[in-house]
Amino acid sequence: MARAIDGRRLGALALKVTGVRTVRPRVGWLYVDVDLTDGDDVSTTHLVKAIVSGGGRGVKPWIECRIFPQVSFGDGRAIDARALGLEAGFIRLTSELIPPGGHLMVDYDSGGQDLTLAELVARVPPVACHLGELMFRAGFRGQFKDWYFSEGGHEGPRKLQANKSPDPGAERAALREHLLNLRQFVRRPLPVQEAERMVIANAVERARKLIKDFGRSSSRT
Repeated sequence: MARAIDGRRLGALALKVTGVRTVRPRVGWLYVDVDLTDGDDVSTTHLVKAIVSGGGRGVKPWIECRIFPQVSFGDGRAIDARALGLEAGFIRLTSELIPPGGHLMVDYDSGGQDLTLAELVARVPPVACHLGELMFRAGFRGQFKDWYFSEGGHEGPRKLQANKSPDPGAERAALREHLLNLRQFVRRPLPVQEAERMVIANAVERARKLIKDFGRSSSRT
């Protein structure tokens, strides 16, 4: 998967893998650093830091990553990766690389993902939060898990996990469940406090678009 990431174009820029290291004592896990390149100019900060696993022993390939919405170059340029669609583009790329039954985990706790953090704290359904929508639209339409609380103490920062269903039947069932949760969410009264009200209102608009875009396909199954 690391080789498939290297050189992949996202719009006018390309991805460049600048670091690959084994995750000890794990077998088949790699730390991967992904920068942006504009010709010969390589960014001085990362777009993505990831752990990539090829799977094994019944576990499908997966990726855990941190995506940085802003990337800097040596000449002083600061690239808004979110506004340019690079954040969404990288998530779509992971969906091409991860097979059915695999999963993607994205850190929302280490800076740069404050919107998703605020939304999940406010009990927005994971699919309707900023990162969740990107993952869902990219093809991760199985079960979601919010790693808000560590279960064994070694899971690292808070992260959102989106699974790819192992088969079409499981994907249809998961889609129905997601749509049910979204329809319940859009009927939820908005909070009184202005800051939380805006967070929820924006997520409700996102949820309505998801219902519109995916509701018809669910009704045909």
